Amino acid sequence: MSIVVDTGVLYADHDEGAPRHDIADSAMDAIYRGKKGQPFVSDYIFDETVTLTLKRSGRFDAARSIGRRIRGVGEFADVFSFEHVDPGLFQRSVDVFERYDDQELSFTDATTVAIIEERDLDSVLSFDDDFDGIVDRTDPADLA
Repeated sequence: MSIVVDTGVLYADHDEGAPRHDIADSAMDAIYRGKKGQPFVSDYIFDETVTLTLKRSGRFDAARSIGRRIRGVGEFADVFSFEHVDPGLFQRSVDVFERYDDQELSFTDATTVAIIEERDLDSVLSFDDDFDGIVDRTDPADLA
């Protein structure tokens, strides 16, 4: 089993003041216990999460902390497998982005779909229902 963890879940888990923090925290506890197999992130998800955290908090230390958590640095356990978007996967992501123009996928979401398809991963853990009908999505509330 395998699951890609999306930006919104990572952010809500990290930010105790986020409206969906409790759900994300419970879902991530299940992920850390291996309930959905190996968790994955991509370099694009890392970028989006660190940037979102910096923008919303206005604090570099919060952005650095979530970056370290995702990378498993310092006091944080090394949990996530990283997928990097190489030129071939980038082109596949462009194809996904253009193919699903009715889904309002961000480009980062398109890279997630391409990674799931390319690497034959099982699902994405996401609050974002734009993935529905494209790849299997696990709603964090279902793991809470």
